[in-house]
Order: sequence, then structure tokens, then C-alpha cells
Amino acid sequence: MKFSPLAIVLLLLVLSACSSSSREIVGAKRPPIDASEVQVYLQKPVKYEQIAFIKASSKNALAFSDDGMQEVAIQRLKKEAAALGANGVLLTTSEDEVTGALGTGSGVQGRNVGIGIGLSFPVTNKLLRAVAIYVAPQSTDKKSVSPDPTPPSKN
Repeated sequence: MKFSPLAIVLLLLVLSACSSSSREIVGAKRPPIDASEVQVYLQKPVKYEQIAFIKASSKNALAFSDDGMQEVAIQRLKKEAAALGANGVLLTTSEDEVTGALGTGSGVQGRNVGIGIGLSFPVTNKLLRAVAIYVAPQSTDKKSVSPDPTPPSKN
């Protein structure tokens, strides 16, 4: 089976247009930061501000293991959060998303009898939902540290 170059180009354009992340703003955006500065939280920090509900998937990534797909989705969440100025991502759900199937079939015909066999495999991606958050930096005051009450001895 031959594919025309135009059909291949159109297919690539359609695939590249598919979004792998989305957001719903619920708080105040901040200036963008670098994605490497975004921390991932599995539990709520003590004090934080919500900026947006975000989701990202491993769709169109060249990752084949669950861990690889999870890492791609996390990196996409961090990038989305960083663009909103969030320094944290609070993960809420993780799920497998079926986005298609790969299949093949074969058949044999002889005299008046035909036999066919087919196989199909689902194409899954990892879908993560999270809250983009801003966590204020912890103060490092040394007020709780008391000085040693005994003066140094003189020799």
C-alpha cells in the first residue's frame, strides 16, 4: 500500500495540532518562570494559592513504558504551570487514556472457503490532572535558635 506525500504531510499536521495540555484559570497569574523551578506535590502544602486547573498527557510522545509516559506528562504539566507563574503542581489524578488502536489482519481463500484472522492493540497514553499552585517561600528566620547561655571558659 502506497501513501502519497500529501497524505503524509496532512496526517503529520493533524497530529501536531492535537493539544497535549490544557488549563482553566481560577486564580491570579504570575510572571512566567522556568519549568525546572516547578515542584511536584502529591500532598497539599501547608499554605498555597491556586492559579489554575491543568491537565497534560503523554500523547504524541515517543515513550512506551508507563514510567516514560508518566514522566512526559509531568514535564508537560510543569511547563504549563511555569507559563502561569506557578512554582508548584499538585497532582490530583492519573489515568490511562485510550486514544486509538493499531490493528492488522490476514486472510486466506481457497475454493469456496475463506478464513480471516485479525489482531488489534490499544494505543494508550498517560493523562494527569493537577492544580497549578504558588507556594510562598519559607522564611528562614533564626528566632527559634537561642544563644548558648554558658560563656566560653578562659584559660
